[in-house]
Amino acid sequence: MGLTFLDFFAGIGGFRLGMQQAGHTPVGWVEWDKFARKSYEAIHTPEGEWTAHDIRDAIAGDLPRADIWSSGFPCTDISKAKTDRKGLDGEASGLFYTLINLLQKTEDERKPSYLFIENVEDLLSVNGGWDFTRLLLELDGCGYDAEWQVINSSGFVPQNRSRVFVVGHFRGRGTRKVFPIPGISNTAQLKQVATFDIKAQDALKRIYSPDLCPTLTTMQGGHRQPKILLPDGRARKLTPRECWRAQGFPDWAFDRAAAVNSDSQLYKQAGNSVSVPVIEAIARQFEIAT
Repeated sequence: MGLTFLDFFAGIGGFRLGMQQAGHTPVGWVEWDKFARKSYEAIHTPEGEWTAHDIRDAIAGDLPRADIWSSGFPCTDISKAKTDRKGLDGEASGLFYTLINLLQKTEDERKPSYLFIENVEDLLSVNGGWDFTRLLLELDGCGYDAEWQVINSSGFVPQNRSRVFVVGHFRGRGTRKVFPIPGISNTAQLKQVATFDIKAQDALKRIYSPDLCPTLTTMQGGHRQPKILLPDGRARKLTPRECWRAQGFPDWAFDRAAAVNSDSQLYKQAGNSVSVPVIEAIARQFEIAT
């Protein structure tokens, strides 16, 4: 039976799409970036749902009741891409504590049965691993036992994207153990999404490694856009549509987002998103005993 979920740090709705594909129902969402909100609204048409622009303005008593809180909180201060990493003490990644504050102010009977958290794999090691320990202690203090698994998107989509997923179980609710996720393969190939914008599908190869594109990032300025090799030996960048496909978004979702946002924003949004099929695979494991 499907559960309900509240979509924090929603971005363009990668969590939402994967959760819905697993049979769960959204009841609200939070996203501060105005361009991501435009894509989210265009893709998911969440009219009538509770929403907030900034998690810092959300009031615990106003949150709709949900079985699951999903959260891909910012990795800005955790990722190795930043030289001066403050981890959970950073301004952006520290928004994790805002989520904790909402949990602390939520009455036990209204707390979600599951917490579903995603971040870069560096969350496990930043600040010598103490930040991840702090995360687990915060969840414990709110009444949650945690489990986690590092999953590479390459088992689902043609992208080398390693992320850590944490699931918190509210004690006494009869929640189902989620990890490890069964049936993960490493056979996703670039050509699966490279029906693309050129015809020579069988000749497509990544410049850096066969069949997989590297981890998509926000790619602002275009200098880090992944490339493919054409049959004549020339290289070209992946298009925004191809990047969205490499995250597991269907073309109809990209088309709706492309109607309201520029290519630069579409590249950024693909890099910031989660891989939809990974979310779906995890979400299919959520179950509450009745």
